Amino acid sequence: MYGTGIEVTDEDFEFTKPPLSKKFIRLVFEKYQLDYITYFGENMFYVSGQNSQPLTPLYPSARYPEDIELVLDFMARERIRRIKYEDGRLFRSAVPGLADSEQKYFQTKCEKH
Repeated sequence: MYGTGIEVTDEDFEFTKPPLSKKFIRLVFEKYQLDYITYFGENMFYVSGQNSQPLTPLYPSARYPEDIELVLDFMARERIRRIKYEDGRLFRSAVPGLADSEQKYFQTKCEKH
């Protein structure tokens, strides 16, 4: 579920707006020396530094720096559970498919139009 076996490609950003890109996310990981970011759902993330220590906002109820927040928003929107930075390359988890009931709802809705 949280594996990172798929290399991030430029096509992963086909529907995003600048500055989001493969290069932007790589630069964020390098800037903050991150190892991976995991998304648990409902706005819960774990941001891990290369030293295996969590990167957390400086103050309680504070947000991460804006560039990290952009990566978190991208992950939530695209339903990516984990992004990992390894040897200069980014890897992501597979995007989970829709549940059968959600697929049937969307198919029915599309067929009516």
